[in-house]
Amino acid sequence: MMRQTWSLMLLLFAGSLHPAVAAQEVSQQQLDQVTTSARVQDRVMALTKLYNRSDFRALEFNLSQLPLLQQEAVRAQLVAHALAHGALDQAKADWLQAQSDRKQAFTVVEQGDGYQITQSAFHYPTQARSLVRQWQETLLGQDMVAQAEAGELVLSRWLAGDLHTQQTRRDLFLHYLPQLSAQAIADLVAQFASDSQLMWLPDNGVIANLAAASGDPAMYHLLWRRRTDRYSQAELNRLAAKAPAPAAVEQLMAATMNPSLKPQAYKALITLKPLPAEARAFLAQKLDEVDDGRLVASELARHGYSQWLTQLAADSRNPLRQKHLQAALALEP
Repeated sequence: MMRQTWSLMLLLFAGSLHPAVAAQEVSQQQLDQVTTSARVQDRVMALTKLYNRSDFRALEFNLSQLPLLQQEAVRAQLVAHALAHGALDQAKADWLQAQSDRKQAFTVVEQGDGYQITQSAFHYPTQARSLVRQWQETLLGQDMVAQAEAGELVLSRWLAGDLHTQQTRRDLFLHYLPQLSAQAIADLVAQFASDSQLMWLPDNGVIANLAAASGDPAMYHLLWRRRTDRYSQAELNRLAAKAPAPAAVEQLMAATMNPSLKPQAYKALITLKPLPAEARAFLAQKLDEVDDGRLVASELARHGYSQWLTQLAADSRNPLRQKHLQAALALEP
């Protein structure tokens, strides 16, 4: 078995080798003719079956019997078949990796009005590379889920790396997060209380989505304390759409601590009809604050609460509240 495995690896490696010569130029007409020729289409049909069975020893042997231009045309269509059908195993991934490493032996010239562009005749290496990368990321995501469910996923380690690696793993985490159990999510949330490395995440993607998945107040408190980005903005929008659900109202009130999010958070609260009692009490309290009182008063006046503001002004002896209310009411037509 080991001998067969090494033989296959050598065959794939040999298939990726090429003479160290300049690429040969072919015309678009030659390219179209060879791609649609009966012999190439016959080989594609036959070798597609070998690809599906992951019999790459036979596939590579058959390819080696073809002239190089025909061989490249067949390889291109086999990769296109892989792209269309998606599902990979280790043998398919190894073969596709070998295709991604092949140097193109043919170029084609595209001519237009006043320009001429020379490009590769076949683009399957890029397609093969993309397929392998997607497959590797799928495996990584599935392994992440398994580790999380086993209580073995250490987020600060799993998300470590250069910025590109962090972004790739963040996106994988967000994609697979809905598959996690409540207990796995709770275990991950708990890591933010004990692992200071998680405070240095480059964006709010993981934090915002864990907050949404868990509803954990501490995760939301961390999110609202951090610099605003598209993830915290998206979570605020989601909460606004969920209101007047009590948990959503609670976090809309909490989000007003964030300087960048507070105008939208206040507006989301004030536009609730009817205004929940807890939000009403919260907003009334904010009228006494130096920084937010004027903003809250003007938003309330703008959204039809002038009668309530007039009553609050009559009942209040707080000079600062009076000032905010009078300024807001003065803006009324």
